[in-house]
Amino acid sequence: MTVLTPELELLGPDATTRTTVVRPGMCGPGSLFVGQIGDWTWDTVSAVSGTNVYTARDTGGAPTYLAFHYFHLRGGADLHVRGMTFGDVLRVDSRAFAFGSESVLTLHEIRRGDVPARKIDPDEFYAHPDPACLYAQNFNRWVVRGPSGGNGDLRSASPPGFRHDHLPALPARYSPRRAYGDLRDLYAAPEPVDGVDRLVLDYPVDPSRDLNGVGLLYFAAYFSIVDWAVLRLWRHRGGTDAGFLRRVVLDQRLSYLGNADAGAVLRARVSRQPGGDVPGADETVRVVLTDRDTGRPIAVALQQVRTEDQR
Repeated sequence: MTVLTPELELLGPDATTRTTVVRPGMCGPGSLFVGQIGDWTWDTVSAVSGTNVYTARDTGGAPTYLAFHYFHLRGGADLHVRGMTFGDVLRVDSRAFAFGSESVLTLHEIRRGDVPARKIDPDEFYAHPDPACLYAQNFNRWVVRGPSGGNGDLRSASPPGFRHDHLPALPARYSPRRAYGDLRDLYAAPEPVDGVDRLVLDYPVDPSRDLNGVGLLYFAAYFSIVDWAVLRLWRHRGGTDAGFLRRVVLDQRLSYLGNADAGAVLRARVSRQPGGDVPGADETVRVVLTDRDTGRPIAVALQQVRTEDQR
């Protein structure tokens, strides 16, 4: 059964489109818009797979979740993830790609204005040719809680009836598994010594703010925690809050390595060095999150930012 939300339209068996208006709960300097993109991923997968992602269960009847494994956002000076405001009209084109019964990749192209719908072409998507487009990719995996019931015990489990054979295959050169692995490798990679600023911080997972409706550390909360750490390094280097808000995050990648329970303390190792490989980037910031008490890896994030030395 195809599952559609009211504003979503099918562009074919693997693609959707929608026109939407940016509301106060969708925008700002935090992770609100990231959360909205994640909801669009779940909507698209529900529409093209015949599985209601929001209510899916495994063969044993346990709730199974389409968890975020890798998240990549690529914007530009004209449109970036923190550049939305109330009333902006957006066209969101989305397309899903097959990665077996336990994973799925969803690509989104987000543009301002009442522009025509289009079906995403992978070659064009990964070339990022349009400065007025925000490109988002989500690689998701089905997971279920293990016997312990804790957030650190998540295991693969896809719902029966999840249809994926009809979805197109992504060209191997664009594999999100490779991108995920490259970012994951930064978890253990030594930080450069010369020209690098760094800070080590502890962040207690806040049950009043960081968990979702099923008690997991919310995927968008990872972005908030990363920004929390980046802001503290910014201040440590003498930057002002006003200057921080003027930054443009051109490229942001996050590999999810684990989840965490309420009350866990995450250790954030944040480092910054000048430059980047994205045109216009003035600095690259890396954040590595681990469980402070067990050392278990939680996430690795990389931001490439245009600052224009705004302090």
